[in-house]
Amino acid sequence: MRPQLEMRVPGDDLAASLPVELAGLAGTVEPGDLAYAQRRARLIGVGADEVLIAAGVVTPDQAAQASARRLGIAFTRLDGVEAPPSPRPSPADLVALLHSGILRTAPGRLVLAARGDSLRQLAARLAARPALREGIALTTPERLAAHVRRRHGPTLARQAAYGLIERSPRLSAGTLGPSRLIFALAALILALVPLLLHSAPAPLAIALALGIGTILLGWNCLRLAAVISPPEPPDPPWRADRSLPRYTLIIPLYREARVVAQLVEALLAIDYPREKLQVLLVVEADDGETARALAGQRLPAHLEIITAPGIGPRTKPKALNAALPFARGTLIGVYDAEDQPDPLQLRRVCTRFFLARDDRLGCVQAQLAIDNLDDGWITRQFAAEYAGHFDVLLPMLGASRIPFPLGGTSNHFRRAALEAVGGWDPHNVTEDADLGLRLARLGWRTEVTASTTDEEAPRRFAAWLRQRTRWYKGWMQTLLVHGRQPQALLREAGCVATIAFLFLMVGGVGAALVHPFFLIALLRDITLAQVRAGSPTLAVISGLGSLVLIIGYVSALMCTGLGMHRRGMGRIAGTLALMPLYWLMMSLAAWRAVGQLVIAPEHWEKTDHGLARTSRRRPRRRRLGRVTNSGADQPRLQPADA
Repeated sequence: MRPQLEMRVPGDDLAASLPVELAGLAGTVEPGDLAYAQRRARLIGVGADEVLIAAGVVTPDQAAQASARRLGIAFTRLDGVEAPPSPRPSPADLVALLHSGILRTAPGRLVLAARGDSLRQLAARLAARPALREGIALTTPERLAAHVRRRHGPTLARQAAYGLIERSPRLSAGTLGPSRLIFALAALILALVPLLLHSAPAPLAIALALGIGTILLGWNCLRLAAVISPPEPPDPPWRADRSLPRYTLIIPLYREARVVAQLVEALLAIDYPREKLQVLLVVEADDGETARALAGQRLPAHLEIITAPGIGPRTKPKALNAALPFARGTLIGVYDAEDQPDPLQLRRVCTRFFLARDDRLGCVQAQLAIDNLDDGWITRQFAAEYAGHFDVLLPMLGASRIPFPLGGTSNHFRRAALEAVGGWDPHNVTEDADLGLRLARLGWRTEVTASTTDEEAPRRFAAWLRQRTRWYKGWMQTLLVHGRQPQALLREAGCVATIAFLFLMVGGVGAALVHPFFLIALLRDITLAQVRAGSPTLAVISGLGSLVLIIGYVSALMCTGLGMHRRGMGRIAGTLALMPLYWLMMSLAAWRAVGQLVIAPEHWEKTDHGLARTSRRRPRRRRLGRVTNSGADQPRLQPADA
């Protein structure tokens, strides 16, 4: 138990026995609640005022005002407070200000956003040097953050939209330029190769066939390796609340009014000390429907709303960047609006970070699963695809320390890693894939934890096509960004990571682009019997093509089937039988993405949520703290995670 500084006042026995963050509340908060707050604060390693705020017994302003009175200093809401004339602060300066909680308003005058331990340290300093009281005022971390947004919004907005492109232009999709057109032409040539190989000169035909075949075989061999790899057991949830770190969740919202109530319920079901959990809900300035839906919810103190800036591309990564400076957690997680995460997921992620004993573990990816798989055959194919990818392939890659593209949600980062790579690229429409490789280039590892987040898949073809087009377009952007400096990529990421990147990204995108043309060429060869025994070149090409086709189908079916089995999905045979049709849909989306890459590279086709008709999710009990009408000597607080 850490020492507590007691501010004793004659004639005030109750206040004299309380730590400074509670002493000012004596007489306004029931004694039982004060006693409970002290016990819980010692148990989980936070300030007792944080316990009361998280439980809704007092507001942040009420707690800070009471502490200011007790310390004999002023309280300020920071309304109209002007900072002293100085050079415009940089984004790094503003982040440092938010983390330190110290705002200089004039020479010799400070505003401190102190709570818990910081408040006790302030009390000790004032007790040693009473004269300091004249130059210090107290505020709340929430009001300090609002002040920074109000005064320095344009600086932070530019950082969110253009920070990466200004600092590392070669690592941003916003600087691709003509290479997008070159990629489109190369994709068209790649697609025609299977149809033209038979008429090309023998050396060129064999070289092209070997090049394409090697990439596709490498991609399929990764899936086969994943099939024979044993599954990792689930991480046990970390139960030592006192050693749990501060955690921030960032959730971008745009046109998500339908799922706001479901989202809030899922967030309240998370089993993590609320005193150590911060949730940032990021909304767009013109999205009044979502804002009204949030206003209609009774949001607890640890759920905060941030407005994304209106400059730059309107993308999810820009919204994430806008929230990052205000994140107070040591670990930072990202969820989508429709997500239903395992309530123990944050604790399992902490287990993975703590037990790894490796400060280069920068990200833990949770597994994703489709919840509405019975909405139709598209959602079932989607669910099967996710099962193979997140339950089979990614765990093997993470265990083998091979970098991989992150999933778009349920990424959990070490804050130091996220800041080291410069956050997300607002110009890449699959910021997750890009970030996975940028982490690897700076020496950070990514692993997978066997904790599931349920998602909603589009059940209509048009909605599915728009979403998958965006994904392929972003993967193409990632290929172009990291492939334009191959020597730098090889030097920074290493040989294994570079080869894995080629197999995963080039193989995945290339397979989708070439698949229908490959089938046409194969059918032509069978129909016209063009492979003659007297043509060694055609025999080699035909044999290689058949090998790629067989291994591709076998690896995909085995990986997907195993994933479905691990996920407990039924009707495996029927689902696998329809996969070839689903692959043709993916090819259509890939070619649509090629067109958008040229004419609308930053266009974000929004996927609407809250339209699912079925769910396999079991009902969850909401883990809400409740207030009871007990006597003054008993605590009113009965938190679910006590």
